[in-house]
Amino acid sequence: MRNKLQKKYLLILLLPFGYLLNLLSRTSSTVTEAVYSNGLYRGISWLIGNLWGWLPFSVMELLFPVLMLIALWRIAVWIGRLIRDREKRWAVFRKGIMDALLVVSIAYFLFIALWGLNYNRRNLADILDLEVRPSTLEELVEMTEELLEKTNKLREEVQEDEDGITVLDGGPEGAFARAGKGYLAAADYIPGICKVYGRPKPLIFSSAIAYTHIWGIYSPFTGEPNINTKIPAPMLPSTMMHEFAHQIGFAREDEANYISYLTCSYHPDADFRYSGSLHALNYSMNAVYSQDPEAWKDLYNKLSDGIKRDLAENAKYHAKYAGPVREALTKTNDAYLKANNQKDGERSYGRMVDLLLAQYRYEKENTKR
Repeated sequence: MRNKLQKKYLLILLLPFGYLLNLLSRTSSTVTEAVYSNGLYRGISWLIGNLWGWLPFSVMELLFPVLMLIALWRIAVWIGRLIRDREKRWAVFRKGIMDALLVVSIAYFLFIALWGLNYNRRNLADILDLEVRPSTLEELVEMTEELLEKTNKLREEVQEDEDGITVLDGGPEGAFARAGKGYLAAADYIPGICKVYGRPKPLIFSSAIAYTHIWGIYSPFTGEPNINTKIPAPMLPSTMMHEFAHQIGFAREDEANYISYLTCSYHPDADFRYSGSLHALNYSMNAVYSQDPEAWKDLYNKLSDGIKRDLAENAKYHAKYAGPVREALTKTNDAYLKANNQKDGERSYGRMVDLLLAQYRYEKENTKR
């Protein structure tokens, strides 16, 4: 029995093994792309996606509090034994630390093996053959104007509620059921895009999660795109498509944002196309504002009244759920991104604009030919 207990602690070696595997995959993004992202991971995502995707609720959301309660109970028992068993206190302390290290090692290795290596695949710009390079403010403004005109037109195709805010066809539930259509439509045209499994999962505790300002959470362990249903309706479809991008193996946030825009653009339904375009326009206008607030003001004045109402609703949401929880989660997420080879941390979200500009230049150059 004692030998079996000692042997289980050999699994702690999964921690350094997973770390070395992660470092090794960073040495060649091309090999990681071919062997893992387009090879092993395709099988992993198919298996996990089909295993849990058919369920209408989030397995991750139910498992997390259960696991937390088990962890707290085990910690309480451990502390109790430390207090009672004075003669064996060192042995009890050592076993508790070893058990905790065992859990961390297994969880980390599973994260790396089931999904995390996707952080080290080729850049999306290389996959799509887009040239990302520095751009002038004039080019950024021109691209944003074009995107603004497109978004204004799409806004005319969606439905509104009594307050003039965009509503989704069939409500949030209808959007959850239709999300996968964008990936099916885009798969024939965009390299690396494939069919998604299951459907996005609405989070039961969205009211609490809203205070973290998290819009969506992808669970690598269950393959589930989880969505905070409290976010404004115009933002819901693009958030679903963002989390689906993680499911198909695009881990970087800026790339998942761009894929959300692309797959929304190919979606057959107007509310998804509008949500994706508004999502991209929001990032692009923020980039303009950071460079030239006056140019941003000129662009804002060209927005349709409907878009202004939708953006005001989004601002109201952020103000309602602002607080210290958001600030703490921002720092945690920043550290997480940097730990996974996104050196700019949360600022990497802004690099989506570089991809939008690269697409704009590509389409402009090919139109001239």
